[in-house]
Amino acid sequence: MPDDMRKGVPRTGAGAIGGEVARTVREAGSSQKSVRDAAEASARTERAGEAVSRIVRDAADTSQQVAGQSAEQFSQMFIGRIGDYQEIFLHAQQNLDVLMRVGGVVAGGFPPIVQEWAGYAQSAFQCNADGVNRMMRARTVQDFASAQSDLLTSEIQLLLNSGVRISEAAARLARDAARSINDRTQQAQRR
Repeated sequence: MPDDMRKGVPRTGAGAIGGEVARTVREAGSSQKSVRDAAEASARTERAGEAVSRIVRDAADTSQQVAGQSAEQFSQMFIGRIGDYQEIFLHAQQNLDVLMRVGGVVAGGFPPIVQEWAGYAQSAFQCNADGVNRMMRARTVQDFASAQSDLLTSEIQLLLNSGVRISEAAARLARDAARSINDRTQQAQRR
């Protein structure tokens, strides 16, 4: 064949067909490799998806267990606290009851003390008035000194006697209040 016939005409010889077959085989091999790579990638993706799914399931299970344990612990703590609060309330109520009783005892014991002080004030006023009158009637220095000494002695005696009566009334009041507190404390301990 002449050279000019080969130039624009396709080759139809065995070499051209062999080249085509080789190229087709290469392309087929390349396609098979791509399909294999895609299958492997798909398998890896599926395994990764399964791993993620397993991790999510495990996390959900763990979260559910933690939530259950937390709820149980909170419930136990709350129930325990209710008992503590009830006990505190009971003690506060008992203390308030004791205070009310002691307040009643103090209120009942306070009038005798006030009466003693009022009696002392009245007696002291009368004693002072009498003493001043005696001093005003004194004609000599000796009578004046005697009236003043008598006034001082009377006032001291009156103060001491009234002080004893006031102290006795206060001691009775304190004893009654302490007895009331002790009685209430013993009642509370028996419960």
